[in-house]
Amino acid sequence: MISYLSKPLCRQFSHTLIGLILLAPLAGSQQAQPAQLGRLTGRVTDQRGDAISGARITVTGPVSQTVLTDSSGKFLLAALPAGDYELQVTAPGFSSRSQRVTVTVRGSANSETTVDLTLEPASLLETVTITPARVERRLDELSASVRVLDARDRDQTAAQTIDDLLRQVPGFSLFRRSSSLVANPTTQGVSLRGVGASGASRTLVLTDGLPLNDAFGGWVYWDRVPRAAIERIELVRGGSSDLYGSDALSGVINLLTRGARQRVINAEASYGTRDTADVSFFASERFGRWSASLSGEALRTDGYFIVAPELRGRVDEEAASRHRVLELRIGHSWNAENEVFVRGSLFDEDRRNGTRLQRNETATESLALGGRMRTSDGSHWNLMLFANQQRFHQSFTAVAADRQTETLNRLQVVPSRDAGLSFNWSRLVAERHLLVAGVDVRGVRGTSDETGFVSGRATTLLSAGGRQRRLGIFAQDLITISPRWQLAVSARYDHWRNLSAASVERRLTTGAVTANFFTPRTEDAFSPRLALLFRATENVSLRGAAYRAFRAPTLNELYRGFRVGNVVTLANENLRAERLSGGEFGVSWAAAERLTLQLTGYWTETAGPISNFTLSVTPSLITRQRRNLGRARARGIEAEADYRIATRWRLSAGYLFADSTVRRAPQDVRLEGLWLPQVPRHQFTLQAAYSHPEHVTAAVQLRAIGQQFDDDQNQLPLGRFAVLDVMVSRPFNRYFETFLAVQNLFNERYAVGRTPIETIGAPRLVRGGVRVRFER
Repeated sequence: MISYLSKPLCRQFSHTLIGLILLAPLAGSQQAQPAQLGRLTGRVTDQRGDAISGARITVTGPVSQTVLTDSSGKFLLAALPAGDYELQVTAPGFSSRSQRVTVTVRGSANSETTVDLTLEPASLLETVTITPARVERRLDELSASVRVLDARDRDQTAAQTIDDLLRQVPGFSLFRRSSSLVANPTTQGVSLRGVGASGASRTLVLTDGLPLNDAFGGWVYWDRVPRAAIERIELVRGGSSDLYGSDALSGVINLLTRGARQRVINAEASYGTRDTADVSFFASERFGRWSASLSGEALRTDGYFIVAPELRGRVDEEAASRHRVLELRIGHSWNAENEVFVRGSLFDEDRRNGTRLQRNETATESLALGGRMRTSDGSHWNLMLFANQQRFHQSFTAVAADRQTETLNRLQVVPSRDAGLSFNWSRLVAERHLLVAGVDVRGVRGTSDETGFVSGRATTLLSAGGRQRRLGIFAQDLITISPRWQLAVSARYDHWRNLSAASVERRLTTGAVTANFFTPRTEDAFSPRLALLFRATENVSLRGAAYRAFRAPTLNELYRGFRVGNVVTLANENLRAERLSGGEFGVSWAAAERLTLQLTGYWTETAGPISNFTLSVTPSLITRQRRNLGRARARGIEAEADYRIATRWRLSAGYLFADSTVRRAPQDVRLEGLWLPQVPRHQFTLQAAYSHPEHVTAAVQLRAIGQQFDDDQNQLPLGRFAVLDVMVSRPFNRYFETFLAVQNLFNERYAVGRTPIETIGAPRLVRGGVRVRFER
């Protein structure tokens, strides 16, 4: 029975086995066939259609991948199984964007799905900054009052100079109200929040972290940075000596230029009233690991009469200027976080200062070397070395009361040199402590060589100057106590020494020589800061800070006198450092996705502020001397609002109330209670812009300034004023656009100085031009 049944079973089994053997190759071939996969490609651009390189593209779904866009803004994500994905795009300076994407496979391997993405500029609180903490931090993570102006702000304003652009920020002021387009460079000292203005800046101005303040005099040559090369400007308001040392008494302004990340050509050329012509450009290219960028600017203008019409005489002429700057940067990078570079620049300018005999000119050569590196332990290292050489020439005159005659009374030649280094290290420790530490060193040597004239004849030779050495060491700990609380603790020690200082006078009529050799002097400063940030809700943040800051007197203040109109200001070799103590409390409110409000109250008190103290007043001459006053106080309220009404509309406004007064003045008690000179009590700014990159961009800026005084005795008032600027641009295509800009649209007349002759600000200025943008 078993034998009978086994034969059919064996036969059936054998047939089945043979069939399986015959089907095996086919089954094997079907199993070996790879699964069909898709690809996701696209391009990331800004609202103008320009490529955004280095944007991070992340997809999550059946699989997850991350890539960066190339120099043309393109990206490729390969080997994606079919399905739904969440795509997220982030890029510095832009708001992140998320989008659902479906990857389909259409019957063949590597089928492609394409999606193009346009990013909007980052909201205020999303902006990433470097300056406030000397490391990259988002604005909503900072316990300081910070304002950022980007390339869009630059292009949507009629301002032709960087200092005029910065006047959009309430609290920003120069020693005098006039634009650097016509003003003497020695009047371009910056102050913030009404701390007090002078020719020497009480705010540190940087270019990519390198000091832009004149090493000898402390004033600022805004023309040294081509406008087309600027990517953004970061302003930190409030004492910042804890990280930046001297000159950061009232804050820091950092002009950040574009990096050579891709092939770029960015240029602007314009022509306008008063024969004003300028061109500014930036170009960069990458060659594998090497990169190079070249930027430059040239401007000339016939200027305008700076003396009020009813006071002009035969000696008066337009205050004209001309400048040129060229900068080359070469870098070598191993990756995004490791790079070395060398940068060199040449700058020269010539100015006519409003009369037939008053002139000044400057020539500067600069060189910088540096690098940044990230080591395996997560540490970031930055090192920069720099050197500058400068020659400054200026003539001074005495003008008759009727302004019909002018006599040369002084010629100055000021050669100066400076060199220094800046080093800092940062590292995240234990996930809660972001540590930052570093050292800054700078040495300055300068001399004012003067020739004095009487009745048109040279009578005296005077040489006065010296050397100054500075050393600063700082440390900071940014502590994340919890998701809502953050504490910032920082401190800095500075030591400086004035040495090799002397004043030597020779009378040409007699040959007599008088020499004064000044005793070397040393000073120190300790600048702590304690700041706290509390995120009360997702949309509301509270911040508070207390700090100390200082400013050492410059060689110019110590040893060089000067004359403006009929006001003579004498040097003072015994000046001591200004020392500030202060605090602030602020609130930031993201009231809606498009609306951001910031309000800050501040209080500062400065011991020994350096002021131009009036010694005597006559109808033909006012004599002053730089002196340390007893104590000055600045307190006030700072308010800002930014409202993106719609995708293409933006409105922003700012207001500063500054109560800046002399609290104690032992040298002249009559000054107590008076306003600090050159500080207005009220400042208001308003900007409204409509931007449709494919059709038209239009913007208006209103700037209103309250009354202030031009002197320490409050005898020379400068009245309030308001000016309106307008800018309109229209593109030809994605590479070219034309624009028309009008400053002081209604031709408002306003006073910028009284020396004691009233000088006036810029009348209506109109210019038109073309912009070229090419990015690949």
